[in-house]
Amino acid sequence: MRFSVCRSTIQTASIGLMLLFFISSVSAAPQNLADVSKLLKQPTNKENQKQVLDFFQKRYQKEKDLSKGVHRHLLEKTDDGGGYAGWFLKADPEANVVIYAEKNRQWPMIALGDSGYFARVERFPNFSAAHYRYSINGRRLPAGRFNRFGFESYEWRLESLRHKGVPQGKLIPMPAFKSTRQYPGTVRDWWVYVPAQYSETSGPAKLIVFTDGKGYCHGDGNATIVLDNLIHTKKVPVCIAVFINPGVIPAGLKGKQEFRNRSNEYDTCTAQYATFLDEEMLPVVRKQYRISDKPEDHVICGASSGGSCAFTAAWHRTDLFQKVISFVGSFCDFRGINDYPSRKNNTIPLDQFGPWKTAHDYPGLIRKQDPPKPIKTFLQDGDNDLDNKLGNWFLNNERMAAALAYSGYDYWFVTGHGIHSSRHGKAVLPDALVWIWKDGK
Repeated sequence: MRFSVCRSTIQTASIGLMLLFFISSVSAAPQNLADVSKLLKQPTNKENQKQVLDFFQKRYQKEKDLSKGVHRHLLEKTDDGGGYAGWFLKADPEANVVIYAEKNRQWPMIALGDSGYFARVERFPNFSAAHYRYSINGRRLPAGRFNRFGFESYEWRLESLRHKGVPQGKLIPMPAFKSTRQYPGTVRDWWVYVPAQYSETSGPAKLIVFTDGKGYCHGDGNATIVLDNLIHTKKVPVCIAVFINPGVIPAGLKGKQEFRNRSNEYDTCTAQYATFLDEEMLPVVRKQYRISDKPEDHVICGASSGGSCAFTAAWHRTDLFQKVISFVGSFCDFRGINDYPSRKNNTIPLDQFGPWKTAHDYPGLIRKQDPPKPIKTFLQDGDNDLDNKLGNWFLNNERMAAALAYSGYDYWFVTGHGIHSSRHGKAVLPDALVWIWKDGK
């Protein structure tokens, strides 16, 4: 009898605990986008609507206007390299709100009761992206700078990791450089890497210049680690690496906020940036280190506009650079609509060509240049790269590769499913460096 009462008491307590756990799990506020996604599967549940609304409002409490659709989405990564994306928009409670993305994708947003707010959460796999716009009752809102995202994750090559017994070179922070000729008024940070194997008494070192330099000489898998390993195993020659940031015009010089000169330097397709390196910055390095003066011993590397800038430098100054590494290169048209020539009286005014931001012209120039220029080129891009009014990045890199192939250039085009970032490029940097120096070409 006592045993029966005790067993009944235990069963009652167990049931109570289970109910308590169930109630608490149902009523617990969502902690992440995965939780919100589950709640949105029952969109008419008022308690779910309230919890989703609270979740987003807490995260957007500093946002003044959520109706224009130019605010940043929410992202949360998952262990498999993918992640969740969350959208939140204010509109008329009766409106039909849809998110449209490239590749004919669309996601209807869910109205959170009569609050006037709409939400949506989607799960994305690794190597996926979205360039999206909101639509309200069939009218698409203008895209803002935050209306794109993507997920990509890569394993580091062995050469991108530190190893015991591998001599480490020195990364030397240089004094801020002030340009006086090509980009007067600009100031930039830069660094010089000197490998452990460098010696004044040995032959001259090769040279490699990195645009957007800071991103390549700091953090996991950075170029100094790669160079340490590759030089140690003699897969690449001893080379001095120069990491150069784009210039800025400090706020005090113009009485306004700081002006970033990156586009003027990288997207303008003339010899100016290469000449800036040759006449202003590299002389500082040449005074301190023995560097080969042969252009075939010089590499220039960069990503995005820094990648197209690298090709521009070699194209216009083959006497300075004959090797190019471009990651997600911006071979697109950066001119504004007013920079295009107009035909008045069937003439083209010479003052209407605007800045020469026309890297999308390189495929045509490569095909027409005869004989081909002595440039060896490594290209990398992913088919989830940008697609906007400046052009389609992946298609333009394909055009570059096709033109290089047509004209008989030595080139290698590595493709993937990445987005507009330098992650894939940094992951394959060891391969790119070994290939670019292969056979001494």
